[in-house]
Amino acid sequence: MIAEEDEDSQRKILNSLYILGCHQPETVLTVCHDYLHHHTTLTGLQGAIIFDTMTMIIKKTLDQISEALAQKILSLAALWITKLTGNQPDSQEAVSNLLVTMSFKFMDQVLQLTMENLKEGNVLNTYMVKTLTKMSTENTLLMVPFLKSIIEAMIPVLFGVKQDELKVVFAAALGSFSKSILVYLENTEKDSGLTVMKDSFSSEFSTVYSMFFKVWLQKEPSKLNIQVVESLGYVSSLLPKDKFEKELPKMIPAILSLYKKYPGHSSITECLCRLLGAAMEMRHPGLKSQLDNLLNNLHHQLCLSVGANNHHTIKNQTEILRCFTVLAPIYSDSLVDFLLLKIENTEQQMRVGTLTVLRHLISSVSSHLERKTVQIVAAIKPMLQTNCTNHEKKLIAQVICAMAQHGYLEPEEGKTMVEFLIRQCAASNDSATSEPTSHQGEQVTNEDLATVCETVMFMITNTVKMEDALWPFLLECVTMTQYTKALTTICNCLAHLGKKKLQGISERFSLIYSGSTNVPRAQALLARLLLVSCCSHQGGSRAAAALRLLQVLTFNIHPATASWWDEELPALIDQLQNNLKESLAEQEWEEKLLLFLSKTVNIIDDEEWTSQLCDEMYKQIDANDCSPQEKGFLYKALGIVLSQVHKHSIKEELHQMLLSVQHSENAEREGAATAIGFCAMTHFNDTLSSLEEFANSNRIMCTNSFFNINKGKSDVDLDQAKSTLVLCYGNMALYAPEELLLTRIESHILSAISQFITSEQRINAKPSDLTLKLSIIKAVTMIARSLHSNYHSVPFNFIRKRELLTYMQDLIQDEPQELLHSPVRQLAMIACLHLIQLHTESNQTDILTSQLIHTCLTSTFSILPSEQDKDKDMGSSKDSITLYTQTISALQELLKEILLQDLSSEGLRAMFQQFEEWIISTKDYERERAMDMTLVLLKYMEKLDVISALPLINMGSLIGQIMPRCADPLLPIGQTAIDSLYIILSIQLSYESMNLDQLQEQIDVLKSVRQELANPDTSVLLQTCCQIAEVISKCVSHEQLGTLLLMAFKGLSDQHPSCSSAAAILIKTIIKKHGNELQNQVPELLEVLRGQLQLIPSKEAKLSVLRSIAILAKHNTTTVVSCLLTYPVPLDMNVTEIWRSLAEDTDCAPITIKVLLDTLNKQLITREKKTYPIYENAALYPNVESLAVTCALHQIINTPESAQAITQWFPKLFNTLLIHLNSSINLHLPIVVAPDFEARQFGFVVEASTPRSGDMCMKCAETLKDLLDRTGKQQVLNCLTENGGWNLMMDIHKPCIGVVLLAKTMASYADASLTRIVDELTEVMPSLQECQKVTVAAFFGELLRSPLVSQLPLTDTLMNRLLQWLPNSSPVLQLLCIRGLDNVTTGAPHCIEKYSRQVLYSIISMMGSRERNNEVLMFEVLSCLEKHLNLLKTSTIKPFLIKILTGIQPFFEFTCDKVRAEAFRVLGSLAKCGTRDPKSYLCRQIHLNLVRLLLQLDGNSKVVSRSCNLTLHSVIPLTFSAKAVSVIVKYLEEPTLKYVEFLRVISQQLIKDFPERIHCYIMDCMSYFNNPEEQLRANAVTLSGLFFQRPEKHFRSVQRFT
Repeated sequence: MIAEEDEDSQRKILNSLYILGCHQPETVLTVCHDYLHHHTTLTGLQGAIIFDTMTMIIKKTLDQISEALAQKILSLAALWITKLTGNQPDSQEAVSNLLVTMSFKFMDQVLQLTMENLKEGNVLNTYMVKTLTKMSTENTLLMVPFLKSIIEAMIPVLFGVKQDELKVVFAAALGSFSKSILVYLENTEKDSGLTVMKDSFSSEFSTVYSMFFKVWLQKEPSKLNIQVVESLGYVSSLLPKDKFEKELPKMIPAILSLYKKYPGHSSITECLCRLLGAAMEMRHPGLKSQLDNLLNNLHHQLCLSVGANNHHTIKNQTEILRCFTVLAPIYSDSLVDFLLLKIENTEQQMRVGTLTVLRHLISSVSSHLERKTVQIVAAIKPMLQTNCTNHEKKLIAQVICAMAQHGYLEPEEGKTMVEFLIRQCAASNDSATSEPTSHQGEQVTNEDLATVCETVMFMITNTVKMEDALWPFLLECVTMTQYTKALTTICNCLAHLGKKKLQGISERFSLIYSGSTNVPRAQALLARLLLVSCCSHQGGSRAAAALRLLQVLTFNIHPATASWWDEELPALIDQLQNNLKESLAEQEWEEKLLLFLSKTVNIIDDEEWTSQLCDEMYKQIDANDCSPQEKGFLYKALGIVLSQVHKHSIKEELHQMLLSVQHSENAEREGAATAIGFCAMTHFNDTLSSLEEFANSNRIMCTNSFFNINKGKSDVDLDQAKSTLVLCYGNMALYAPEELLLTRIESHILSAISQFITSEQRINAKPSDLTLKLSIIKAVTMIARSLHSNYHSVPFNFIRKRELLTYMQDLIQDEPQELLHSPVRQLAMIACLHLIQLHTESNQTDILTSQLIHTCLTSTFSILPSEQDKDKDMGSSKDSITLYTQTISALQELLKEILLQDLSSEGLRAMFQQFEEWIISTKDYERERAMDMTLVLLKYMEKLDVISALPLINMGSLIGQIMPRCADPLLPIGQTAIDSLYIILSIQLSYESMNLDQLQEQIDVLKSVRQELANPDTSVLLQTCCQIAEVISKCVSHEQLGTLLLMAFKGLSDQHPSCSSAAAILIKTIIKKHGNELQNQVPELLEVLRGQLQLIPSKEAKLSVLRSIAILAKHNTTTVVSCLLTYPVPLDMNVTEIWRSLAEDTDCAPITIKVLLDTLNKQLITREKKTYPIYENAALYPNVESLAVTCALHQIINTPESAQAITQWFPKLFNTLLIHLNSSINLHLPIVVAPDFEARQFGFVVEASTPRSGDMCMKCAETLKDLLDRTGKQQVLNCLTENGGWNLMMDIHKPCIGVVLLAKTMASYADASLTRIVDELTEVMPSLQECQKVTVAAFFGELLRSPLVSQLPLTDTLMNRLLQWLPNSSPVLQLLCIRGLDNVTTGAPHCIEKYSRQVLYSIISMMGSRERNNEVLMFEVLSCLEKHLNLLKTSTIKPFLIKILTGIQPFFEFTCDKVRAEAFRVLGSLAKCGTRDPKSYLCRQIHLNLVRLLLQLDGNSKVVSRSCNLTLHSVIPLTFSAKAVSVIVKYLEEPTLKYVEFLRVISQQLIKDFPERIHCYIMDCMSYFNNPEEQLRANAVTLSGLFFQRPEKHFRSVQRFT
C-alpha cells in the first residue's frame, strides 16, 4: 500500500484494510504493529498512512481491543513519537491522533506515557504536549479530573522553556486545558456527578496567569503573543475573584494596546470579550472608568473591518459586536449616546460602523434600548434625505427593519421610512454604487440595495405594528410613475395586506376617498395595474403582483366584476407563474389581458364608468413614463374600450390617439393600428372616414410636418408616419365586418396602401425605409387573412393576388443573402402564405410558385448562423436566433401550403427538386436546414395521407437524394435523413397496397440504426449505411429504380467522402438486388456514371461504384459491354476504370472477355480487306468498335484480379489479338476521337494523338505483350523484345517474320497452351479472310520447325491446315505454307514419310502453277522439295521421279540465281534414286543437264556454282566408272577449283566413256554462246573446244556437228 504512488490506489487499499480491520481488529492491528516495528525506516508519510488506518480501526472497534494489544500499540506509538523524531511531522501527528483515540478506553496508560515526557531530565516532545491538548478537547469529561496533576507537572517545565516554538505549544495546551475546565464546569450544573470545582485550579492558574501576562506577553511581537492572549481569555476566567478584580484594570489596557501591534486580530477581541463577560458577571465597578477607552477602541476596530469579506476580519467583527452586546445590559445609555454621537460623523466608514453596531444592538438587545427609541429614530430620519452611499443605505434599511420589528416606528415615522425603502426599490439597476467608497470595503450596487429593501419591505409587511403605516399609503404609490420599478414590491405588499384585511373582517373592505388621502380612483388603479401587467415577466414578475393586487381590490374596482375576476385572475396568475419568460409569448399574454379587459367592460356595462376609464388611459399615455411596449398595449386597451363606447366624438378620440403616437417606436405603431382595427369592428365607417381625413388633412404625401402637430413631439420621419397609417388600414381590413370589407377592400383600403409604396402608384416598387416596408407586408398579410376567412361564406376573386405575390417575392429577394437583420423575410413569407390561399381565376401561377419557392429557400438557407455573423454583437445574438427561428417557421408553413395547393406528383417533384442544391451544399448549416425542412414537409405529407390523393411516382428520386445524407459528418443531418427515409418508405409501401406489417420489421431497422450514426468509427458508419441501403432495396418498387439510381449518382460527387460512400453503397445494393430489372436503362445509367466517376472525392466510394458497374454487367453483360464500346477512344480515365472493374470481378471478367472477343472476331470477319498490305501501302481505316474492344481488352488484361479469367481465355485472346495485330498494320486511330464539346462536358483531358501513339497495330501489340506477361510467359516476351519481334510484327513489310519469331519462341518452350491455341485457330480459320490466314500460316509453319512441338499432338493438325491452304491461295499464303512444309523436315523429320505423298503432289503442282515465275515462291518450293527428297526413302520418291524432273527442268535456266541453284540441288537430291543404267530416265536427264552443270560450275553466281558442285558430286557416280569418279571428285573437292584443267579431264573422260553423246554435249555448249553472261559464254567455248580435242577414233562420231 505504502509503495503505491497512485493516490487512488492508496485510497482503495486503505479502505480495504479498514474494512478488514473492522471485522478482525486484533489480527489487522497486530500485523500493522509488527510491520511498523520492523520498518522503522519508513518515511513520515508512509508511516502516517498506516497509523491513520490503525486509528480508524481502533475508533470503530475500541471495545474489542485487549489490554495486551493496547500496551503493544502504545509502546510502538511512544517509539515513533519520541525516539524516531527527526523531521517527520506527518507520522508524529498520526501517532498523536492514535493516542487520543486510545485515551477513550485506556486513559491511564496514555497519560502515563505522555506524562513521562514532562519529567525532569527528559527531552520535551511537542507532539506529546499536543496529544494532551487534543485529549482535553476531545475527551473533556475524562480528562479534566487529571488536569490538576498535569498542570502541576507542567508549571515547573514552563520556567525552563526557552524556545518560542515550545512556549507556543504550552500556551495552546494551557489555554485548551482552561477551556475544557470551563466546559466541564458548565456541565457541572447539569450533572451533579461531576465533582471538580473551579477553586481546585486557582493556585495553578494564578501561576500560569503570572507567567503569561507578566513574562511571555511582554516579549517582542511574535507568534507567541497571539497564542498567549488567546489562551489568556480562558485562563483569566479561572482566576480567583479578588485577583481578577485586581488585575482587570491592568489587563484591559494591555489587551487593547495589542491592537496597535496586531490590528484587527480576532484573538485579541475574543480575549477582550471573555474579560468583559467575566467582568460583567462580577459587576466589576472599575469597568466604567475604562468604558470610553474601550468603546472608542472597539468602534475603531469595527470601522476598520466594515466591508471586508475575509474570514478573519468577519470573525473579528463578530467578536466586537459581541463585546457591545456584553456591555449593553448595564451600559446601554452610554452605548446609545456614544453611537448617536458617532452617527453624526460625515465620514462614510465611521457611519457604516456605527450603523452596523446600532443594527446589531436593536436586533439582539432591543429590550435594553427602550428608553432610547425616540432618539434612535430621530437620529436615523435625517440620514434618509442625505446623499448616502449604497452601503449606508443598505444598513439604514436593515436598521429600519430592526426598528419596525421591535415597534420603534409610529405611523408617521413609518411612512417616512417606507417611502425611503420604496425609493431604493425604484432606483435604476445599474452596476455602480451611488457614490464611490473611500475604502476597500463592500461594493453595494443599486440592484443589491433594491434587493435588500425589497426584503425589508416584505418583512415589515408581516409586522402587525406596521400595517397602519403601509395601508393605504402604498396604494398612493401605485400610480406614482417614479415608483414604477418598485411596483412589484408595492403590489405584493399591498396584496398581502389586503388579504389580511379581507380575512380579518366579515364584509369586503372599501377604500375611502377623503381629502386626507390621495388614494387613486378605481379606473386609475385598473388602468395602471393592467398597464404594468402587459409585460409578463418584466420587473421581477411585476405582472403577477399587479394581478394579485387587482384580485384583492376586485370589489373596490367595481362590484360587478367580483365573480368574473375571482375565476379569471387566478387563472392568469397561474399561467404567469407556471411559464418561463421564453415559453410565454408576449403577444399571447397581451391578447389574454385585452380579452380580460373587454369582458370586464362588458360586465360593468356602464357608459360613464367606461368613459372615465378612457380618460385615465389617456392620462397614462400622456405620462411619458411608459415603455413603447406598454404604450402600445395602452393603445390596444384604449381601442377595446372605445369600441364599446357609443360616443359621437369617436373621430376626435381617434385623431387624438394618432397624434400621441411616437411613430419611431414599432410597439406604439402596432398598438395604435390595432386600436384602429378594434374601433373598426363597431365604428367601421367612422374609423375609415377618420383615417382618410387624417391622411389628407395636411397632405401626408408631400410634407414631413404632418405628424408634428403635437408640439411636444420630436421630428418624425415621413416613412415611419406612413407606416402607422398603412398598419391602420391593414388592421381595419382584419377586424372589419365581413359585409363591409368586401365592398371597400379594393376601392378604399388597397388603394390607400398602394399610394404609400410609390408616388407612381406601382405595386411592384420597393420602399427604402424598413419600417414602411414591414408595415406594408403586415397590411397585405392582414388583408389576405381577412379575405380568406370570409371566402367560404362569400366567394371573392382577388385579381391582385399575382401582383402582391410578385411584390413580396421581390422584397425577399432584395434582402442581404447571408445576413438576417430584419424580419422582412419572415413577414413576407407569411404574407405569401395567406395570399396563395386566395382564389384567383388566373392559371399562370405554377411558374410564379416555383420562383417563389426558389427565392424563399435561397433567402433563408443562405443566412449565416449567428455565431458566424461578425456584424452581430453578443447582445443581439439571442434576438437574431429568435428571428431566424421565426423565419424558418414561416418558410415551413409557406411550403406546406404550397404543397397542399398542388398535391400532385408533379407538385411533389417541383417542390423537392428545389431542395436538391441545398441538400448537397458545401456549407453545414445550409444542408442541415434543407434536411430539416424536408423532414417537416414529409411529416406534413404523412399527416395529409397523400397516398389517397395522388399516385407517387417521384419517391425514388427523393430517396436517392436523401439517403447519402445519412452519412453526413454532421450528426443531426444524418439522423434527420433517416427519419425522412422512414416516412418516405412508409408512404411508398402504403401507396403500393403492400402489407405494411410484413415489411414493418425492415422499416423499423431505420429507427434501430439511428443511434449508430453517433459512433465515430467510420466502419460502423458504413455498416449502418449498408443496413439502410438494404432496407431501401427491399422496399423500393421497380418503377422507382431508375430515378432512384440517377439521383443517387449525383450523390457520388458529394464533397464529403462519407456521403459519397453512402451513395455508392446504395447504388451497389440496388444494382445487386435489382440488376436484372435495369436492362433497358443501362445506357442512361452508364452515361451518367461515366460523368460522375471523376467527380467522386472518395477513393473507397469510387471503387464501390466500379464494383456496382461490374455487378450490373453480370446481370446485363452484353448490354453493358456494348454501351462501353460506344465511348470514344483513346479511352478516358473513367471508362478505363470501368473496364478494370469488370476485370476485377471474378464472375464478370470471363463473361466480359467472351463478349469482347466475340465482338472483335465479328469485326475481323466482316472487315472488307482482300489483299495483304505487303503489296499495298494504302491507308486503311478499321471499324472503331474493334479499336474500342482492343483498348478494353488491354485494360482487362492489365488488371491483376483478372488473372484467372485471362488464363482461362488465353488461347482465344492470343489468337484473336495476333490475327487482329497483323490485320491492323498501318492502320491508325482517328486524330480526334472525342469531340471538343464532349470533352468539355465531362471534363476529360484528351492528349493529342501522335501517329505512333495512335497506331492501331501498336495498340494490339501492346495488348498482346501484356497478355503474355500476365500469363507468365516472360521468356517469350523477353525473347521477342530482344530480337525486335514486336517491331517486325508491326512492320508493314515484315509482319510474318515477327509472327514466325513469336511462334518460334513459344514453340521453344513447348507451352501446353499451344495445343488450345492451335485448336482455336483451326476452328476460326474457315471464317478468316485471306490476309488473316497469312498470319495463321506463318504461325503454324514456324511451329512445325520446332522439335518440341512434335511432342504435342499438333503435327497432323498443322500439316493438314497448311496443305489445305496451299492450292488456290495468294502467293504469300502459299509461300508461308511451303515454308511450313519445309519446316516440318526440321521439326518432325520422322513424320515426313507420313505426309510425303500429299507434300510431293502439292509441290509438283506448285511448280507447274501460274506462279512459277514468282522467284520467291519458287525458291521456297524447290527448297522445300530438296529437303523432303533428302529425307524421303527412294521407294517413296520413285513414283514421282519423272514429274519432279519434268517440274524442275524449267528452273535450270531461271534468271534468279537462287532458284537455279535450288533446282540443281533438287537434281542432286534425286541422284539417290538413280542407277548406272544409261537407259534409265534419270541418267538420261543427267546427261541432258551435265553441260549446264559444268558450265555454271564457274559462273558469276557463287550460289549456283556451289549448287552445281554438290550436284556433280551426286550425279557423277551414276555416269562414270569408279576410277573416273575418283579423279573428278578429287578436282571438285579442292579448295580452289582448277576449272579449265577440270574441264579437260572430265571432257576427255566423257569422250572416252560416251563418244556417242559428244555431239549432244557440243550442241549444249553452243546453246550458251549467246548467253548474256560473259563467263558462261567463255566456259561454253572452252568446253566445246575440249570436246573437239578427241582421239581420231572418236572423231567420226562428232563429224556431223561441224
